[in-house]
Amino acid sequence: MSVETIDTLVIGAGPAGLEAARVAAERGHRVEIVEAAPVVGGQFRLAGMQPRRGQILDLLDWYERQFIKLGVTLRLNTFLETEEIAAHPADMVLIATGSLPDETGFQRWVPGEATLPGLEAGSVWSPEAVLRREARLGDAVVVYDEGGNWRGVGTAWALAEQGKTVTIVTTDPFVGKEIARTAADGPARRRMGALGVRMLAEHRLVRWHGNGVAVRSFLTGQEETIPASALVMATTNRAFDPFPEVLTGKTRRRERVLEAFRTGTAPVFLISLKAGGVGLNLTEADTVILYDPWWNPAVESQAM
Repeated sequence: MSVETIDTLVIGAGPAGLEAARVAAERGHRVEIVEAAPVVGGQFRLAGMQPRRGQILDLLDWYERQFIKLGVTLRLNTFLETEEIAAHPADMVLIATGSLPDETGFQRWVPGEATLPGLEAGSVWSPEAVLRREARLGDAVVVYDEGGNWRGVGTAWALAEQGKTVTIVTTDPFVGKEIARTAADGPARRRMGALGVRMLAEHRLVRWHGNGVAVRSFLTGQEETIPASALVMATTNRAFDPFPEVLTGKTRRRERVLEAFRTGTAPVFLISLKAGGVGLNLTEADTVILYDPWWNPAVESQAM
């Protein structure tokens, strides 16, 4: 059965954009992918700079080889304005612009505080800024790891390998909770322990003082101030969506995607928690799996 060839434009060469471009080309479509940065991978490439995660860089090299094989046009150092996207001749536009660090210092365990008290004192950084070597850290660093994953653990580990005095603070019962299923948490903690990293579980941040951070135990309520020259906030990123929902001259295909799920043509529907909770009614689903936990249970209930 012949498949209609679609001219496809993918914006963003992070993991989502790379895979979308590869699959579309593999299915016979003409694909162009544009990326504002000089290299592919986005924040995924930064993750490959963490200890023992070099296989990520190998994967990114593989994507570039696949693009050559499949005839995908890759344009780096290219940022498209809204008008340029609207004028592009592509029949299909896939926007995969990813996310950016939340610079407010918001902690989901403290929803009543929109920002981290003391943020204005400066020297508060994201893991991305650390791995890009943009952060001026000093010798003692506190890493606040709210996700329990490689974003916080890998950054703390990398800093310890550089000789920094590192304390990793997490709201979870233990450091690396979300990577426990991969059996990587034990080796990571052992190596960090050997490097002298202090691991403080079941704590949250109270205030950043510019030369130290006050933390509070969830178990006892006791507070202490940890001396530090810099604070790294490994909290939930926020979506980077610089383009309007509707582009002049382009037709939204949202209904086509929904119809494919409703009729069973596409048996699995992957969607963000926020998008699934607003303006959608997918009553055909008989199973819902939440991979995007939220601090407010009402948001999860709305999505279901």
